[in-house]
Amino acid sequence: MRKSSSPSLSNCNSVLANKIFGIPLDELQQGGHPDNEVPFIVRHVVDYIEEHGGLEQQGLFQVNGNAETVEWLRQRYDSGEEVDLVKEADVPSAISLLRFFLQELPEPVIPGSLHIHLMQLSQDYNNEDEFGRKLRFLLQQL
Repeated sequence: MRKSSSPSLSNCNSVLANKIFGIPLDELQQGGHPDNEVPFIVRHVVDYIEEHGGLEQQGLFQVNGNAETVEWLRQRYDSGEEVDLVKEADVPSAISLLRFFLQELPEPVIPGSLHIHLMQLSQDYNNEDEFGRKLRFLLQQL
């Protein structure tokens, strides 16, 4: 009799419990630390990008990282492994990983209804005070 090579149900559940890519933001927050509103991966990658001068790079999100490195990092984060970006990544790969995380979200970070209002605001504001007031209101809605 041949032994099944598929993972057991308990193994699948533990893998799914660690998965972070493609999971709604509210579920990531519930599964993590409720006092942290930003998912760990976002905070971890952004901190790395800041510390390594990525914010000073022109065209920050236009440069692609190494696809194999990005996929390897994604798998490591999804399996719940500790990732040391200093040793295991470079700035373009970290940026690509962040972009991939955001693209994989089932719902956009800014809901469509709010996006429309933000775009309208950027086109219609008359003065900076009015713009600031309306922008604060919309961000509170977010």
